Amino acid sequence: MARQLLKYSIMNISENLYLNFHAHEEKPVDGGIVIQSLFLQDNLITPESDKIFFTAGLHPWHADQLSELEIEKKLIQLIESESIIAVGEAGLDKLKGPSLELQEKAFKKHMEVAEKYNLPLIIHSVKTHNEILKLKIDQNSRNPWVLHHFNGSKQMAMDLIDHGFYLSLSYHINDNNSRLRHYFSELPIDRIFLETDDFNVDIKEIYAKAASKRNISVEDLKKQMIKNLKALMNE
Repeated sequence: MARQLLKYSIMNISENLYLNFHAHEEKPVDGGIVIQSLFLQDNLITPESDKIFFTAGLHPWHADQLSELEIEKKLIQLIESESIIAVGEAGLDKLKGPSLELQEKAFKKHMEVAEKYNLPLIIHSVKTHNEILKLKIDQNSRNPWVLHHFNGSKQMAMDLIDHGFYLSLSYHINDNNSRLRHYFSELPIDRIFLETDDFNVDIKEIYAKAASKRNISVEDLKKQMIKNLKALMNE
């Protein structure tokens, strides 16, 4: 099955790199790698690089732009050509986008393809964490799910992790208005990632704040994030 070469390249990534788990057009910082999230409805270009990896999905804001058949066809083409390492971002958003019913149909198609190819599923969730968790439980999904840009309650974070989720976190870990900053140090370090998403923030600064809150060195945190990525791809 496809993805063996990509998987091999990830398994051989140096542990001394900054991993930016989720961004859009951002390039990797010096001494880093980035996972860029591509919009499935666009003309996708994925040049080869040992510092940039790609995921692709139909964002819930765009759930009305492709049919379920088109979603499936485009995802499978990308997976079998070894252009992407994960499916998504896809998901649910109660504040923006077409109807939740249409978003859920699109999301379920991403779930189906990710499950078929045993690929991680990268999830966008706005005020739908309970719905996302219920879908994973109801579908008895076995492939890893990552809820990106998470900034929910401690109880929700622990519930998601207890059901096998990874959480990808951003600047909220040090934001005075965020709940996350109060319990970040309590999260299992083997179930988190760090990201910039599309915000104007420096991944190195996020690592510095995260390492300080965890009372570990930045170097040890970098190693842990790469270790988590390898575990994610090998589940």
